[in-house]
Parts: sequence; structure tokens; C-alpha cells
Amino acid sequence: MMTHNLLLEVGSDEIPARYLLPAIEEIRVRAEKALADARLTWSEATSYGTPRRLVLYVTDLSDRSSDITVKVRGPSRKVAYDSEGMPTKALQGFCRSLGIDVSDVVIEPEANGEYVYGFKHEPGQTVTEILPTILSEVVMGMDCPHPLRWGEKNWRWFRPIRWAVCLYGEEEVPVELAGITSGRTSYGSRSLHPESLEIPSASEYFDVIARAGVVVDHNRRRQIISEGACSLAKEISGRPLEDEGLLDEVTCLCEHPAPFRGEFSPDYLNLPQEVLITVMRYHQRYFPILDDAMNVLPGFIGVRDGSPNIGMDNVRKGNEWVLRARLDDASFFYDQDLKVPLGDRLDELKRVFFLGEAGTLYDKTQRLIELSAFLGEEAGFSYEQIEKIKMAAHLSKCDLVTLMVRELPELEGIMGGHYARVQGVDEEVAKAIAQQYLPRGASDELPEKGISGILAIADKLDTLAVAFCLGVEVSGSQDPLGLRRAASGVANIILAHGYDIDLDRAIEKAVVLGGQAVRIAEKADEDVDSVNLKLKRFILSRVEAYLTEKGYPAEIAKAVIGSGETRISRLPAMAEAIYSILGTDMLIDVVTGWRRTAVLGSKSSERDVRGELLVEEPEKALFSWVSERRETLDRLFEDREYALYLEELASLRMLIDDCLDHVLIMTEDEELRENRIKLLGAVSDLFTRMADFSYILPFTGKM
Repeated sequence: MMTHNLLLEVGSDEIPARYLLPAIEEIRVRAEKALADARLTWSEATSYGTPRRLVLYVTDLSDRSSDITVKVRGPSRKVAYDSEGMPTKALQGFCRSLGIDVSDVVIEPEANGEYVYGFKHEPGQTVTEILPTILSEVVMGMDCPHPLRWGEKNWRWFRPIRWAVCLYGEEEVPVELAGITSGRTSYGSRSLHPESLEIPSASEYFDVIARAGVVVDHNRRRQIISEGACSLAKEISGRPLEDEGLLDEVTCLCEHPAPFRGEFSPDYLNLPQEVLITVMRYHQRYFPILDDAMNVLPGFIGVRDGSPNIGMDNVRKGNEWVLRARLDDASFFYDQDLKVPLGDRLDELKRVFFLGEAGTLYDKTQRLIELSAFLGEEAGFSYEQIEKIKMAAHLSKCDLVTLMVRELPELEGIMGGHYARVQGVDEEVAKAIAQQYLPRGASDELPEKGISGILAIADKLDTLAVAFCLGVEVSGSQDPLGLRRAASGVANIILAHGYDIDLDRAIEKAVVLGGQAVRIAEKADEDVDSVNLKLKRFILSRVEAYLTEKGYPAEIAKAVIGSGETRISRLPAMAEAIYSILGTDMLIDVVTGWRRTAVLGSKSSERDVRGELLVEEPEKALFSWVSERRETLDRLFEDREYALYLEELASLRMLIDDCLDHVLIMTEDEELRENRIKLLGAVSDLFTRMADFSYILPFTGKM
């Protein structure tokens, strides 16, 4: 069998940067599966991409798929042959479908009788017969977020496809993609080689496309940008801002990266550093240059898509001019914003709507004042701290109507904290305003413990409560309001900082306040209990994710959540206590004690055990232990001494076994039976308070 390399290049209008890296990975994964399903073999499949092209390269691809013989079951023997042993029409039809003779079948016994089997031979096909179909399906079946549709057949892809190259060795393979049939004609860089070019063979593609000004390997482009930025920043004794997201984005915006260093007047360094970085990073896609103390220096690294030499001075001057204009605007906004005390902007929030029809940001502010104060009390904060929380909530949204945040919305909260600090507001309050939106993403830092964390929880919990009250729910990949991120923020802040907040009480308070938004929107009230339950489940799903990310098995995460403990900051310690006894006899004792009491104990919800009705010594001993140790168990649990609590539960096993082995629980005496069930229920509650041990059963080998 001969092999050749395969090249597939799909050329298109510019694919948005945020889609390119996932697309590069997806085309490789889809192609590998398609080639394997087609019974082809190869050595390695790699994929690359630029804004204008996706490239699949497969080395040593076999020129023919392998033959295959499939064993197919046919009719039963009774149906296949008549009373005289002659083939019936059913058997003849079966054989025709496989292309075999009646004499080629075999009969094999099975549990429910004998059946006829035949063997269907499928010969392999040439690779050039296979590729047109499977590669078309690979490309056109890709997952394209927000695709464009075009053409007479309403084709759907990231962006309109303009050309395609598909070569197996030197041979052209005609793959049809959105009405375009592939050949060997490609195109180079728009600025360095706009003319068409011919690709002689798959193995020569990379050399040819490189001479046409295209660095098709995205990893190589990333390296060029990173190394160039570091080298240029050293010229002014600095280093580029470390920002993997920006580096990925710029990599996906160019085909031939050429880093350059620009400058701006040191006078602009009077602006807050966050303003300078945001203007450069988010609006111009520049890398700010920082000194060793992380202060912004008067320079930046830009990346040109094109020649590193020809016309670079004009490119640099043009970018410096654009940045200067933006920084002039920012300086004007900053000066104007400082003329108005932050608190004086509160009334302006009455004209800014929140979640469409759900009132205004002024209404949200009033809810935040009440909700954050409630959460502060739940967390055990002092009167002085709660007053600061209320002040921070009062000012939290005022920066949204400043000129700076209107122009640079990425600075919401950050500018509010800065303006508050400059205008003499307490430092803790200013910091809480600045950190209220943290964490903004999965890898972002959390707000500091204290009033900053409480305000951040309140802000996210209010958004969740209002959204759920209005019937807005998350489904699949659709989450336009960022509710998953908000729920993760609530869970992560409480868990990381250890706020002893009762989740049920927090949700109930937020939903009661969120109901105001429903009335403002003039929508039918959702059932409050239903909203509370949905929101609780939603947040607990993020708690489970938090615990599994910390390394706890999913079963343990589900178990401690299933305990019903609503002070969720305690759940990591509970999970750790159970995790620490995995594989020990103690775990077996605990789980066995739970298992033996849970079923019968659940038959009654009452726990008022009457001591005078205990007649057998084993039940008396069990009741005596529970009565004498209850106060100690409560103290251990409340003090988060969960390891010691589990030791106490493990010591119960002997008493439980003795009771259940020697006392007839389901006696005919109704009064005795009910009393014994209540006793088992009381004992079972001690276990279920810690965890739902049904999830832990697999770790004991008792399924």
C-alpha cells in the first residue's frame, strides 16, 4: 500500500479571532474521526490557521481503505429453510442482499434458537474516491458560533469560503465546499503577495505559502509576537504586559506578524494605570510596556500584519497618532468626571434600565443596599462594617453614568473605586466598589475578604434572583446574561473566604427583593418557592464544580451537598474529612452505620423517642449513647471538627449492629415498632447531617 501526504486548505473571508483557535482544533479532530471511520491509515494529522485560512495536513495517508468482512445475522433456521430443508425466499433474499450464495451461509445456535449468518465482504476504496465526500462533511459540519449564510443554497460557515486547495501528494482531489471545487490555487498575504499561487504538491505547501508572506503555523506566529514584544520593550527597560488572551487574539488577527514599538507622551501617565492599559489593550490591541514595579511606561508594542520593514515608520506614527487621540479623550473624560461627586450621580441611574424591563439601576442600587447589609449580618460583620457595606452599595453603580465608563465600559467598578478614593471616600468602601464585579471570569482573581467580597456576592445574587424571578433561565450554551458566571462567583467567593452565610436565607432574601423587579416589569409573579429551589440548584451546581476542581471525587462533592448543609462555606471541610478516610475501616463503619439505619429510619419523620418504651438492652444502649453524645456531636459539627465527628459516627457501628441483629424492629406491637423506627431515624440523622452516603457506597465496595 502506498502513502502520500494530504493537504486541505480552506480559504475564506477573515474568521473572527475568537473563533480561530477552536476551529483549528476542531477541523483536526473531525478529520481524524472521518479518516478512521473510512478505514484509512496515517502517521500524523496536524492543523493550522490564519484569519484567512484553515489548513489540515495529514502525513503518510494510505492510498486505499482497508477491506472489511462483516458477519451479518439473517433469519432463524426455521424461517430460512422449509420442511424439506430447501432454502426459502427469505434466505434467498438475505443472500442476495449480501452478494453471496446460499451455500455460503452458516448456522449458529443462540439462546433462543438457531440462526443463519452470512459474511459480507466490503472491498476498500481508493483515497481519491473517499476524500471528496468526507472532507466536505468535515468542513461544512464544523460548529460555527454565529455563522454567516450566503449563496444560492444558503451555505453556512464562519465566513464565506473563497477558495479551497486539496492535494493528495501531487494529485488534485475535487472537494466541493459551498459551491467551490478545490484545486491547487491558493493566495498569499494580502499585502505581501496578493496574487494567486499554485501549490505543486502537499509536501511543498509550507515552503510555497511562506514565500508568499504567510506564517501559517499559529504557534510560530505567537512565538514571533511574544519574542519580538519582549525584545522591543527592553529598549526602554521594560517588559510587555503578560496577557495570554491578548497574545492569542493578536496571533489570530494576522498572517505575517511584525511587532513594532510606539511611544506616547509621559504627560498621559497622570491618568490611572487601568485607563492606560484598557485603552491600549482592549481598544487598540497593543501590549502596554511595564517597568519592574508594574508601572506603565510611555510606550507600547503593536503588531502589524505585513512587512517588518517597508513603511514601518508610517505605521508606527499612525498608531501613535490614534493612541494619542484616544488618550486625549480619556484625559478629558477623567477631568470632567472628577468635577461631580460620585454620590451626586445616583439620580442619573433612574434613566438607566436593568435587564430590559426590570426597573432601573437605581432600583438595583436600593436592593443592593438592603441585600448587602443582610449578607453582612449573616456573615457576622460589625455595625461599622455593615455601614461601610451600605455606603459601598449606595455608590456601586454611579460610575456607570460617567463619561469614562460610557467610553470604556471595561472599567466599570474600577473607575468608581478610583473616583471614590480621589474624592475622599473611605478606602475600604472605594476598594469594594472597584472589586464588585470580580471574578469576571474563571481565571480571574476574587474580591478581597471583607466588605468587598460581600458586595460582590450581593451584586451577583441580585442579578440571579431578578433573572430567575423573570423566568430567564440558562439552556445549553445560551447564557446571554452571564448567569453561570454570576453563580460561580457567588459560590467561589463564599467558599474561598469562608463566609458562614446560609445559602437558603440569602436566596430567599434576594428573591423577595427581586420580586420588586417583576412587579416593575408588570409580569406575572413566578412561584417564590419554585424560584428559590431553581436558584439554589443552580448555585449548588457551581459549588459541586468548585469541589471537583479542588480535586475531590464527584461522589464526595455530591455527598456533602446532599447533606442539606446550607452554610456552603463548610462543605470543603466536610469533603476533606470524608476524603481523608477513603480506603479505611472507619469509612466502612460510617457507611455501614448509615446504610443499616437509613431505610427503616426514613419510615417516620418524627424523632420523639420514648425511653420508657425501650425494652431490649441493645436498643437501650443505642438510645443512651445518642442521648449522652448529642451535645458533643453538635459541638463538633458546629466547630467544623468533622474528622472527630466521623470518628464518633464510626464508633456507633457496634451499637447499631447489636441493636438490629438482636431487636425485632418491625414487631407486631405498633407502639414499640414506631418507637424503634424513630430511634433509628434519630441515629440516621446523625449520619445524613454529614453527607448523603449513598454516593460514597462505591468507595466501600458495597454497591
